[in-house]
Amino acid sequence: MENKTSKYFKYAIGEIILVVIGILIALQINNWNEDRLTKLQIKTNLSNLSKAIQQDYDLLKEIEEINDFRYNSINQVLRWAEIPLQEIDTIPIKLMNTSIWEGPVPKTFDAEFYKRSFLYIQKPRMMIVQTYAMEELKNSGLYSKLDNQKLKNELNKYYSDLKWFFGRDESYKNEFVDDYENYINNKYNLTVLDVPFITNPLASIKKDAGLVVRLRNVKDNAGWRIYGAKTSKNRAKVLLKEIQNEIDQL
Repeated sequence: MENKTSKYFKYAIGEIILVVIGILIALQINNWNEDRLTKLQIKTNLSNLSKAIQQDYDLLKEIEEINDFRYNSINQVLRWAEIPLQEIDTIPIKLMNTSIWEGPVPKTFDAEFYKRSFLYIQKPRMMIVQTYAMEELKNSGLYSKLDNQKLKNELNKYYSDLKWFFGRDESYKNEFVDDYENYINNKYNLTVLDVPFITNPLASIKKDAGLVVRLRNVKDNAGWRIYGAKTSKNRAKVLLKEIQNEIDQL
């Protein structure tokens, strides 16, 4: 009886040990599967984030190009009108591409360039940030599971900069363009599309200090948008590279 009891206890202990080992193995497999699934979800979200930032980059490039024309064309119009401002006399006027105007900026008055300049005054090109992927990453709880602190820091800087440079674009308004349009409407009873057809346009600009101020405001805002687009583009480049590195390591 003693031998049977001893064997029974040994057998029971062995069974318990096997059950415990089985549970531990099952838990390990479950943890491994959950970790693998989490990494797969993070990779998917990061891939979506990369696409969203690439969309931002493409729009930022367009904003930079359009505002480059707005900035330089207004400078040239003010120079033609012989407005005595050091800022327009010392800055070389050269467009970064030919998407809006082919060839160099005309040194003497050019009616077509003048018309296009005033047409683009009211087209600052609004920035619509693609935040859907970032929001999805945070709302899913996966953002907190990212161990790459450098990536998190770059993301924070990127979206903070976009908010700083283009936060007002969310209302689809530009206060400097609005001020310019209201001035034209109220003083001349004209729409902004009528301005290029005013008789003796350069003389009209030269004698209207209020219009000159508003053109300078639009120009300076275009310069700010150029700077913002260029800065955000550089951050986007860094981010896209860092995101791809993280995807490759998962």
